[in-house]
Amino acid sequence: MSRWPAPRYGHCLITGASAGIGRAFARALASRAERLTITARRGERLALLAEELEGRHGIAVTPVTCDLLATGAVRDLLGRLEGEVDLLVNNAGFGRFGPLERFPWQDYQQMIRLNVTAMAELTFGVWKSVRARPGRGVIHVASVAGFQPLPGFAVYAATKAFVRSWSLALSAEGRGSGTRVTCLSPGPVATEFGEHARMTFDNPKPFMPVDQVVAAALRGYEAGRREVVPGLVNKVLTWGPRLLPVGVQLALARRFLSTASTSED
Repeated sequence: MSRWPAPRYGHCLITGASAGIGRAFARALASRAERLTITARRGERLALLAEELEGRHGIAVTPVTCDLLATGAVRDLLGRLEGEVDLLVNNAGFGRFGPLERFPWQDYQQMIRLNVTAMAELTFGVWKSVRARPGRGVIHVASVAGFQPLPGFAVYAATKAFVRSWSLALSAEGRGSGTRVTCLSPGPVATEFGEHARMTFDNPKPFMPVDQVVAAALRGYEAGRREVVPGLVNKVLTWGPRLLPVGVQLALARRFLSTASTSED
């Protein structure tokens, strides 16, 4: 299409909304949307966020406590939605940092199920309705880790490579009907991700404020961009895998991650 239809923000669904990027999306979209459905495992946090957003913006916010790893959870969530979704923000996910043998297979299995399977199932569940009206769309939260293999982040990087590939393909499928699909690929962000990944950066300077990341994502989404990589340094990093031999990529990745340390629970 030569001209994008205006984005629709009537009903926004945000996963992983209890903290970090998901919570920042909820706060940013509360001033644009008519109503929000926010989901996460931590129900108390969701309830507090819903109360905050309703009081500040006067919109309806429905908190849904949901563990997307549970059997049938995505189906149940879709069944609880009130009306069709204008924007899905697929944010829920987690990582694990360290050599492959550091964690049990169950951790990696759950990571794949959440970062890949649940994300794709939820997108599939709303896709027909999203495509039914121009201006609707999806934002998938990937990572700069998805641009290349990362020793020490092997499974996480692979899951985010799937998210990125999935997003770019769907953006092409939806483009003719005015459906936006934007893949957000941030670098290190000031959230709880590192704590859950069991990692600590020795130098905190690379971290971007979460509000800046979300603002960049929404600007890109509204402009109809397929991909958003916030921050000049992160943009430069994503060009390396397109230009450098794999061996050089792996060496540079190991050097970068050497500035991070493993941490315990």
